[in-house]
Amino acid sequence: MPTMRRSLSFLLAFSLALIALPAVAQVVIATIPVGNGPTGAVVDRVTNQIYIINQTDATVMDIDGATNQVIYTVSVGPVPDASGINTVTNKGYFASSYVNGGNNWVTVVDLPTGNTSNVTVGVFPSSVAVNSTTNRIYVANKCGSDPSCQSNGTVSVIDGTSNSVIDTITAGLYSRAVAVNQVTNRVYVSNGNSNNMTVIDGSTDTVIDTITGLNQPGGGIAINSLTNTIYVGNPGSNYVTVIDGATDNTTNVTVGNNPGGVQADPVTNMIFVVNKNDDTVSVIDGASNTVVQTVPVGTTPDGPNVDTPTNKIYVANAGNNTVMMIDGVTYATTTVNVGTQPEGASVNGVTNRIYVPNYGSNNVSVIAGASAAPLQFVSVTPCRLVDTRNGSPIQGGASQSFILPQLGNCGIPATAAAYSLNVTVVPITTLGYLTIWPTGENQPVASTLNSPDGRIKANAAIVPAGYQGAVSVYVTDTTNVILDIDGYYAPPASNTYQFYPLTPCRLVDTRGADGELGGPRLQAQTPRDFPLLQSTCIPSGLQPLAYSLNFTVVPNPGGQPLGYLTVWPVGEPQPTVSTLNNPTATVVANAAIVPAGTNGDINVYAYNTTDLLIDINGYFAAPGTGGFSMYPVAPCRVLDTRQSGGSFVDEKTVNVGGSACAPPSNAAAYIFNATVLPPGSMPYLTLWPDGSQQPVVSTLNAYDGFITSNMAIVPTSNGSIDAYAYALTQLILDISGYFAP
Repeated sequence: MPTMRRSLSFLLAFSLALIALPAVAQVVIATIPVGNGPTGAVVDRVTNQIYIINQTDATVMDIDGATNQVIYTVSVGPVPDASGINTVTNKGYFASSYVNGGNNWVTVVDLPTGNTSNVTVGVFPSSVAVNSTTNRIYVANKCGSDPSCQSNGTVSVIDGTSNSVIDTITAGLYSRAVAVNQVTNRVYVSNGNSNNMTVIDGSTDTVIDTITGLNQPGGGIAINSLTNTIYVGNPGSNYVTVIDGATDNTTNVTVGNNPGGVQADPVTNMIFVVNKNDDTVSVIDGASNTVVQTVPVGTTPDGPNVDTPTNKIYVANAGNNTVMMIDGVTYATTTVNVGTQPEGASVNGVTNRIYVPNYGSNNVSVIAGASAAPLQFVSVTPCRLVDTRNGSPIQGGASQSFILPQLGNCGIPATAAAYSLNVTVVPITTLGYLTIWPTGENQPVASTLNSPDGRIKANAAIVPAGYQGAVSVYVTDTTNVILDIDGYYAPPASNTYQFYPLTPCRLVDTRGADGELGGPRLQAQTPRDFPLLQSTCIPSGLQPLAYSLNFTVVPNPGGQPLGYLTVWPVGEPQPTVSTLNNPTATVVANAAIVPAGTNGDINVYAYNTTDLLIDINGYFAAPGTGGFSMYPVAPCRVLDTRQSGGSFVDEKTVNVGGSACAPPSNAAAYIFNATVLPPGSMPYLTLWPDGSQQPVVSTLNAYDGFITSNMAIVPTSNGSIDAYAYALTQLILDISGYFAP
C-alpha cells in the first residue's frame, strides 16, 4: 500500500460563463467557453497557464490559471491531436496528423507571446515528447513517409533552439506513441502494428534495442524515472508490459479489458491503468508488479492523470459526463459532473486545479482539487541527518536525494509525512541558490536559500516526504549541504501536536536590561537557559510542548563573527547541530521549531559572543480547542514584486487567499519562504497578520544588502498578511503549506 500522502484544496472560486460556485473542494468552480471540439488541456505548472487544444477549430487557446481568462487564441495545424511543452524555454509543440498534400507538421508556439512557426515532420504525427534537459522534441509519425501506412513509422527529432528537424529515426509499423526518460536520455516508441517498442539513445539518435512481446501497444506509455521503469499498455492482450530501463527485460502484468492510458506516481511507486472496455482502473504496485486494486469508474473512461502532491487520480468519463477522483490511499472515489463528453483531465499539481475539456459542449470545466488528511507535529531532539562534508559535496547543476528516515540515527520513522528541517550550505565558492523538495515530485520553481558571496548560511524548511521518505536537493553551484531535523509531521495520533498561533511577539532581547529574558549578551561557548514561559508573549497557563520561534543574532562587539548558534530543550544534552551561522558579522535570522524543555525552558549556545533576539509566532501542544493541523502543498509563488508591483518600502498588504496559489479560506497560518532582494542595506522585514497592529519583531535582516531568505509561519485571520520593509526591497513569498482545522 502507498504511504500516507498530503493534499491541498485550493479554493479560490472564479466566476466565468454560467456558474459561480462556492469555494469548496471537488466541485466545478468555473466553466470557461473555448473553441469547437476541445480535446486536450496542457498545463504549464511554472507559469500557471493552461493551453486548450480545439481540434475542430484547429486552434490553441491560452487560459490564465490565476484568473481563468483567455489570453490568446492561435491557429495550428488541422486536427491537432498531440502536444508537449518545454517549461524551460516556454515553447509549446502541437502536432497535426492531417495529411495536406504530403506535408505534415508540428506548430511551435512561443507561449508568452502566442507567435507560431511550423516544422515539417513525417506522415501522421501522433505523439510528442519533450526533453527539457536537452531541448530536444521527439515526434512519433505513425506512417513515416508513406501516407498509405505501408512502411515503418519514424521519429522526427526537433532541435528546440533552431526549430528544425535534425534527425529522422526509423521505428516500427504504426508508431503511435513516444515518451522520454529525461534522466537516462532514452526515448521509447510503441509500434502498434509490429507489436514491439523501439528504444532510442537520445545522445546519439540511434536505435539501441527493439523490445518484442507486446500486443498492439497503444498510446499509453508511462515512465518512472526514479526506478527507471517503463510501462506500456497492450489493448490486444489486456496486459501492461513492464520494462526495466537498465536491461530492457520485460514483465507482463494482467489488467482489465483494453488497457489504454497509463500513468505512474513516482512518489508512491504506484501505476494506474485505465481499462476502456470494462470501465475500471487497475492499480499496479511498482515494487511487486502486481495489481493491488481494481477501481470501478464511469463509462468510456479516459486518462488517468495523477496529482502527485495530493496522491489523487483523475479519470474523465466521456460516456456519462463525469470526472472521477480516486484517493491513492483508500481508493475511495468521488464523482464530479462536468460538461458533455469530457476528453481527459489535466492536473496542475502546484495550484491543485484540474482542467477538463468538454468536447461536446465546447467548454472547459475547472475543478478544485481534493482536501487532504491533516498532519500534526512530533518533536524530536535536534539531530543531524546529513553532512556532505563527510563525503562529497553536491555538484553544481545537479540534485541529490536523501532517504531521511535511514540517516543520522535520529529516530525518524518511515511513516513521517513531512520534515521540519534546518538546511545549511557550506559553498565551495559561491552558490546561486538551493532548492529542496519531495523526491519524485517536480522540482519547484522556488529557492530555499542563496549564498552569492559563498558564506555559510542556514534556512529552516518544512518539506514533505517523497519516494521512500526521501527529499531531493538541487544546487546551482557545487556546495556542501547539512540537514538537521527538529521534528516531523504525521497523521494524528496519541503523540502528535497541533499548532496554536500567537500574535508575533518578542520573547528575548539580550540588548536590553539584564534579566532572565534580557541582557547580558551571550558569552562565547557558554550555554544559557531561557525560561520562555516567563514572557508575557505567552499567555499564563499554557503548556507548550514545542515553540515556533525566530532567532536573530546581532554581533556584540560590532564586527564579531559567529561560528554557529545551537538551540535545544533544557534537560537534554547539547546536540551536534546548528541553528544559524554568522561568519560575516552582520545581523542574521533563522526560524526554528524548538521542543520545550524542563519547565518550558530552552538552551542556547553561541560559539562566539553575540546579542540574541527571540520572537514567537505560535506553539505546538496536545490537540484541543483553537489547535490547527498542517497541510503541506507543492511550493507555489504567492508574491514576486519583480513581476508585479515592483520594489517597495514601508507597509504592503499581501492577499494570499486571492493569489494564484489559492490556499483555503479557513487557513489560520501560512508557511512561507520569504526572500528579499534589496538594492542596498535593508535592516529588517516584518510579516504579521493583516488587520492587527504591526508587532515589534523581525522576520529577516539584510543590512549587508545581500539576497536573504527565512522561513516564516505567519498567522492570518482574513486570508491576507502584512509586510513591512524598513528600506527599499523586492520581496518573494513562496508558500509550502498552511495550518487549518
